Amino acid sequence: MKLTSKALAAVTVVGLLSLAACAPSAPTAEDIDNQKVTITVGNQPPATQEAELAYFNEKLDAFRDAHPNWTIKTSEATWDPQTFAAQLAGGNLPTVIGVAFTEMSGLIQRGQVADITTALETAGLAGSLNASTLAIAQDAKGQVYGIPTDAYSLGLAYNRAIFEEAGLDADNPPTTWDEVRDAAKTIAEKTGKTGFSQLTKDNQGGWILAAETYSRGGTMENADGTEVTFDADATKDALQYLHDLRWEDNSMGSNFLLGAADLAQQFAAGQVGMFVIQSLAYQPVVEVFGMPSEDFGFTTLPTVSGDETVTLAGGNVEIVNAKATEAEKVAAVEWIDYYKLAKYRTEDAALEDANLKVEQNTAVAIPGLSPVSDEQYATYLGWIASVNNVPTSNFQPYLDRAPKQTVLSEPVANAQELYAALDPVVQAVLTDENADIDSLVAEAAKAVQGKLGR
Repeated sequence: MKLTSKALAAVTVVGLLSLAACAPSAPTAEDIDNQKVTITVGNQPPATQEAELAYFNEKLDAFRDAHPNWTIKTSEATWDPQTFAAQLAGGNLPTVIGVAFTEMSGLIQRGQVADITTALETAGLAGSLNASTLAIAQDAKGQVYGIPTDAYSLGLAYNRAIFEEAGLDADNPPTTWDEVRDAAKTIAEKTGKTGFSQLTKDNQGGWILAAETYSRGGTMENADGTEVTFDADATKDALQYLHDLRWEDNSMGSNFLLGAADLAQQFAAGQVGMFVIQSLAYQPVVEVFGMPSEDFGFTTLPTVSGDETVTLAGGNVEIVNAKATEAEKVAAVEWIDYYKLAKYRTEDAALEDANLKVEQNTAVAIPGLSPVSDEQYATYLGWIASVNNVPTSNFQPYLDRAPKQTVLSEPVANAQELYAALDPVVQAVLTDENADIDSLVAEAAKAVQGKLGR
């Protein structure tokens, strides 16, 4: 018998419905927990970071105990702008690794990172993350390719002891760039120390200059990263400001080739009053370089008027290897959640994490841009207040203003190359009184523009 097209269509529909009825439902987290799954988690602290490694191992052991059917391997592999592309090309990335915010757009566009949207749902994390930071790891359709875990916004770190020595109010730090200049000049005149300092090398000079540009209403690139925009007044004004602090006020000291470790060490030693950095700098400044914790102060990034705070955000996004199976994706997401985020959701997890960090003599909770909502973050800080070894009152100026700040992401294309091109511009302004800011910026813009859209 010959089937008509209508009859064939009916048979096809019935067949599809039968298949659908027989098809197994999507695996649950419990289903995957009972499977044999092997993943490798990156970012294991090196042996030289004893406290961090001990904390990592404590969490790893507990996670293994909770998932006896899974094999969890570790790797010291970390994101490095100089080697990351080669690691990707060679297929040498672990299942889970943290990368900088600036990597996400390119990784998504090139299909080099796993879509973990379904894994987030399976693991019960969908909808629980901070939407403003999660956006950095999403594509135009809203699919998720990573979990921001250690997000930050740049602000102003200041030495409270130096403020007091100079007769300044440590509980009311500057909110405008004019106030920063006045405070820097006062510190230099009354204490003989550097009032304000600036990172200038290792791509960090351009990074901080980008934040200072944002704070003046400027941008570094257009929205799709195809055109340089930093060759405008906001960036030039930021550079002129640094020039004036250096050459007119003499409030920036005498060392102008500084990376983060260099400046953190000077700051910890009580030689520098203020510099722009993220709040997470508290940890190396206090734990590595020995600054008394009570001396570390932090507030939001200054602006021109002080009415609305604008800052640059960045940080770490945990990604999953593009070759991971669905079960491996779920296991990877479960690890990210356990190691990085569980403490924000329950008081027991918060206190367990806090007490473990206290035992390891490392910072419990450094106030900053949270991967969860502001309300949940405030709840978390309340849970661990009795054991927190970080003086959160010293971050109160930041906590008071942060919910109102506008948070902008780093440039979406070639960010590290953009920053590198601006390092020598910042250095020139601080070492040559007659540096031509317009020409320096124009040359840097031309160099960066040639790399956009490659």
